[in-house]
Amino acid sequence: MKGQWTKVYSGDLPLRSWWVDSGIDCKYISIVLPEVFGINHWIRSFSEKLAKQNVTVLALPLYGRTAPKLDLSYSEADLKLGRHHKNLTTSKNIIKDITAALNWVKEKYPKKKISIIGFCFGGHAAVIASSLKGIDSTFCFYGAGVTAPRKDTNFAPIDLLEKVSGKLNFICGSSDDLIPVQDRLEIKKKFKKIDPLEERFIYVEVKDADHGFMCEERESFHKDASLIGWNLLMKELNY
Repeated sequence: MKGQWTKVYSGDLPLRSWWVDSGIDCKYISIVLPEVFGINHWIRSFSEKLAKQNVTVLALPLYGRTAPKLDLSYSEADLKLGRHHKNLTTSKNIIKDITAALNWVKEKYPKKKISIIGFCFGGHAAVIASSLKGIDSTFCFYGAGVTAPRKDTNFAPIDLLEKVSGKLNFICGSSDDLIPVQDRLEIKKKFKKIDPLEERFIYVEVKDADHGFMCEERESFHKDASLIGWNLLMKELNY
């Protein structure tokens, strides 16, 4: 199933987004938030893979103000550039842009459930976005820095958990240095405090998986770990 570029307006700002419409019978609309590498080949192909499973997808850029057409590979130079733009983001604009995306997809499919799926920095943004109303489920794949206060707000994304009304899944690898043990323990502790029965806040740690394990185009790709992540998505989005 082939996607296409489209524009989602956040105020007057056009966000160059990737839209894959699986059709009127779709069960879920998923807003996919990319890694620091932008809406690159892998994000587009992942979106099309989801659409083949009857999930309509909108991949939304997170750098619409500083690098609206960012499409990077996985080299060290591209990682440095992606992180530069990441450091220019604000929680306010993340929420503003994702709210615009929510309104955009709701206009097209007002009765469908909506999920947020974020990878890497997109996972960080997904935790922030999970506090918005109208989101049924959120999947944060190896979102780093969610326990640390952001410079622009002085609070951490994880401090927003009390506002989350849907499900929130945090998936990471045990070998991910970007999410150290201390951070993982804090995430688990806060999840358990708010949701002791683990009905809405789900923490999944995949043994021996590193950062980026879902992406076939990265050296850190882990076939077994990626299958675990994919099956978690399918369990939520297809049933």
